[in-house]
Amino acid sequence: MSIYICIALVIVLVLIFLMRNIKIQQKETGTPFWDIVLILLVFFLLAYILTSLKVFYNTLVKDYIVTTKDMLQILFLFILIMAFFYVLVGFLGKRYTLRVDKFNIGGINVLFDRSNEIYIKTVGTFISSKRSLFNFKRERDNIYEVLNVYYEVYNFIRSNLELLDPIKDKALYSTSVDILKMLNQFLSKHQNDYRRWYEKVISADEIYSHGKKIVVHETTIERVQKNYYRYAEILKDINEVNKYMSSQSIRNVFRIKVFDWEEK
Repeated sequence: MSIYICIALVIVLVLIFLMRNIKIQQKETGTPFWDIVLILLVFFLLAYILTSLKVFYNTLVKDYIVTTKDMLQILFLFILIMAFFYVLVGFLGKRYTLRVDKFNIGGINVLFDRSNEIYIKTVGTFISSKRSLFNFKRERDNIYEVLNVYYEVYNFIRSNLELLDPIKDKALYSTSVDILKMLNQFLSKHQNDYRRWYEKVISADEIYSHGKKIVVHETTIERVQKNYYRYAEILKDINEVNKYMSSQSIRNVFRIKVFDWEEK
């Protein structure tokens, strides 16, 4: 063995020792710079030693390297095939969903996640931002806009419901269907009548209440809405929706900790 190879071996051992000490000293900081430098030095020194010893010229070593390379290629191909079938079965079984986010500066975000988890995150985030679904304020909320919100929520839940498996996600699916039924009943009962009345009032810009003329654009929305001929009834049903949607069970199902509109 030549003197240069011996020196290289000594340097390798010293570097390994240094790597150990540096690792201990930098345990708190976690800076990997010197680790990377020392690893590269050890790598090139080992390459020099193995080249000097002509290890790779040995027939047994060559055969071993070729065989190992072929086995790794086969193993990699096998892993790819298994991963493909695993994802395919997941999609077919609705265990996973491929979602492409909106375009942004960075391009397209493609996310793989469990379908029910995506449903909870998406629907939970959407409904938690709709205050009138949980807390209607009669002194300032426009019922016409509330109807729009309820209709949006109804369509949003219905369009995302296909992410759920009615059997595997039974509780979540059942709760979602209950919400759809409640909103559908509310909209079927009130939407057409209130929209016709409100649009007529806005168009005329006046209401006659107890023989007195009220100019719509000069008064509050609360005063205008109180003149709706089914005001008490629609208000009662809105409160019922609020009561159900504000229940702890809904919060738990959609993992809502804090509503976006809640006052801190």
